Amino acid sequence: MSAMTSRTLRCTSQATEHGASPAAATPRQRRLAKNKRQHKEGLEWRQQVLEEPATLSPPPPAAVGRGLPLSCPHFEACSGCTLDSNLDNPPVLHKAKAFFEDECGLGSFQLHTSSESAQGWRQRARLAVRRDGSGRPVVGLFDKGSHAITAIPSCVVHHPAINQAADLVQQALEACAVEPYIEGNGSGQLRYVQLTVVDQQAAGPPSGGTGASTAAAPAVQLVLVWNSEAAAEEGDSEGSASLAALSALASHLWQQGSQSADRPPLLHSVWANFQPARTNVILGPEWRLLHGAELAWTRLGSADICFGPGSFMQANYAAMDRCLQVMQEHVPPGSVVADLHAGVGTIGLSLAATRQPRSVAAVEINGQGQGSFEHAAARLQHSLAAAPPAGASDGSSSTTPPMQLGYHVAAAGSDPGRWCRNATTVVCDPPRKGLEASLLRWLCAVAPEQGPAHMLYLSCSFASLRRDATTLLASGRWRLRHAEGFLFVPGTNHIETLAVLSARQVPARHDGAAHTTNAPHPPCCNALRSHS
Repeated sequence: MSAMTSRTLRCTSQATEHGASPAAATPRQRRLAKNKRQHKEGLEWRQQVLEEPATLSPPPPAAVGRGLPLSCPHFEACSGCTLDSNLDNPPVLHKAKAFFEDECGLGSFQLHTSSESAQGWRQRARLAVRRDGSGRPVVGLFDKGSHAITAIPSCVVHHPAINQAADLVQQALEACAVEPYIEGNGSGQLRYVQLTVVDQQAAGPPSGGTGASTAAAPAVQLVLVWNSEAAAEEGDSEGSASLAALSALASHLWQQGSQSADRPPLLHSVWANFQPARTNVILGPEWRLLHGAELAWTRLGSADICFGPGSFMQANYAAMDRCLQVMQEHVPPGSVVADLHAGVGTIGLSLAATRQPRSVAAVEINGQGQGSFEHAAARLQHSLAAAPPAGASDGSSSTTPPMQLGYHVAAAGSDPGRWCRNATTVVCDPPRKGLEASLLRWLCAVAPEQGPAHMLYLSCSFASLRRDATTLLASGRWRLRHAEGFLFVPGTNHIETLAVLSARQVPARHDGAAHTTNAPHPPCCNALRSHS
């Protein structure tokens, strides 16, 4: 989300010192001009705060610091990060505070951050593989607005394991004589790599359980995006040679990244993704596991979360974990939850693990997340079944119906009534563009007695959230109860924003007593099939 996300490749800027003119600024000059403009806006805002009466500009919450630095050696050559200081006070924060505090009348809009949040937070990265200006193979990032590449071996926002794995790939390019992709003619072999940190502690047994019992260092799920079809046609010697080169590279990486006497394994698994098309789309539709374990795990919001290489995952695990803790506080126990734009179901599974909902229905357009959700849901249900029921100390069984967990591959806006009509709480975590028009219309128009009583809207774009929230509040059906921000992408002018809304007229069926009745579960929450 924002400048550098798990859905898109981060861009970077390589300084160009020659041949520039005011009429044709280099990427570095554009970046510096942007930084100066943002710095000037920040100074003007701070001066305005000093001049305003204290009653009109209350001091920020104690949790919000000032002056959080980036301290990255690549900042001058890399536009992936646009701020190198005051990371906890990006310009967009002032717009968010003005909207929620002044326009919406909330007491205080808080941004969650910490002094440790600026470095080592990125747990998924996509890096390009090209030759640089000198002809050397490089694993790195593109200049902003171009496909010239620069290396960032000491990137401070990457988890250390990502930098180590990227260096391993860099060395393997030369050791295995792998040809980087050439966009001009579509030749070459390795186009990109995707690196995702896997929490070995959360791996656990495949049939269930609550995680591994012994500590293990984080490892990396490595994806090699290969410039070919997944299978060579009969008689295609070039295609066969390309796939043989892929196999040799993967075996070399697996051997070099495996556990040795003096270090734990660096690699969790090696995957191939096949992208033969002449396109800027990074990933192709076909995947193949070459080495290691198929399932990868991490722990977020008190739930073990399973993910595959094609699943969407937030890159900042620590910030997401804190956000999930806050979301849990706003979901009543016994809710019927519709988790829209669910990805692998992280939010819904976290609520299932902590808020005892009657059911959770996850809705996601990308089918890559379904298998991961079902594995995580099976593990969660296994652990819940093994635990004594709430309030029972003698191990007696509970008469409460089992929690229903379901996953639906569909767009959230394709049938809002089906997903949301019987839900008491709806969770929306849309992409940057915000809520689908059909979903937004339904949420504004549905009668209180026929729709959800609570909405949690988590947004990666403040502009989209402000637009959608304005529409929701203007409909008269919703009121804003709470909002706060999270620093998901330190070093950029970006915050993740959580808005909590409630229906203006909450029908009786949403009361706590109603949640304990034997009312039928919504049709979209079919029980998860067993994974014993």
